[in-house]
Amino acid sequence: MIGNMQPVTPKSDQAKYPELLRMGHRFETSVGQRHAVYGFKAPMDFAFDGDGLLYVLNRHHFPGAGVPRIRIVVLNSNDEFQRNLEISRDGLSHDSFDKNYNSPVFCDSDLLGSFFFTDERANKVVTIATDSGDFITDWGESGDAPGELNAPAGITRLSDGTFWVVSSRSSRVQHFTSDGLYIRGFGEVGSQPGQLDHPWGVAVDPIDGSIVVADWRNDRVQRFSPEGELLQVLDELGRDAGRLSRPSDVAVDAHGDLYVCDRGNDRLVQFNRAGLFIEVMRGDAVMTERGADRLMVNPDMLRWRDNITDLGREKLFWKPTAVKVDSEFRVHVIDSGRFRMQIYRKTFRELSDGQIDPAHTYADPKIN
Repeated sequence: MIGNMQPVTPKSDQAKYPELLRMGHRFETSVGQRHAVYGFKAPMDFAFDGDGLLYVLNRHHFPGAGVPRIRIVVLNSNDEFQRNLEISRDGLSHDSFDKNYNSPVFCDSDLLGSFFFTDERANKVVTIATDSGDFITDWGESGDAPGELNAPAGITRLSDGTFWVVSSRSSRVQHFTSDGLYIRGFGEVGSQPGQLDHPWGVAVDPIDGSIVVADWRNDRVQRFSPEGELLQVLDELGRDAGRLSRPSDVAVDAHGDLYVCDRGNDRLVQFNRAGLFIEVMRGDAVMTERGADRLMVNPDMLRWRDNITDLGREKLFWKPTAVKVDSEFRVHVIDSGRFRMQIYRKTFRELSDGQIDPAHTYADPKIN
């Protein structure tokens, strides 16, 4: 259900979005598991690379295990572990790196060998090399003024190399050059339409360039023009599906469909480009082969699992934190509370003009 605002898509831009026969989402697989060395612990976000690998950003310390607080686990969508990316700076180990950057939140990559993450404690955007883990650079000045960062969270990189970054505690969304020079920004704290309160995730619509923000504390998602004009507010789903609760991240696919990590409700929510609620996904994971292999060498764990009376809960999301959609319309969700990623595939058919009635034929006056 649309909030107090009209939908985002101007009529002049409707032709940019393909018409669809939506057929739902098919669960494909889950990857990752809880493990101190080659698994996940407190996974926050992930990034793709140009070779089909997933770089999963974790932020948790294993006391006495010699595992860094920041861990980037590299694996593929078949759950085949590749390596842990060991971060170093000036020839120093990850221990010294952790002292300066120990609170990563969200990340992105350029598909060319650079990985970027925000650190909410250091108030920095950090760049490392994906092949070696070597520190490349960082940027960001602490503060609440335009161009400054206070607990940076969501980050998304555009094809021109610039970034949109959420400054969560100052309730601002800001646009920077690749070197961290401030271009523009918008946002002020509050609960009225157009205001933000501890926003978290951010995404850019690949078709119209609008900025979509997970307005965490206000329990809603808002869409803005790059100049900061409010275009759309999403808070209620309708159809007895309830309201959003502490949305943590957003993603927009090549059809203009919007996905929201509804973290407080342990679910993923899909809206269409006009802001109409389409579908809820609550999790469908099954045990991975790697997880089964681990159990097979632990008789006590096998017996413990045999005594579980409700395996149905195991498949469900628990505190989903981040979402991204790849070029093949696979929807990847970081299922933080269960130390894994669940992957769905969007199924659809794109329609030509002759296959579907014009949009105004059955127009809902509330959204046109």
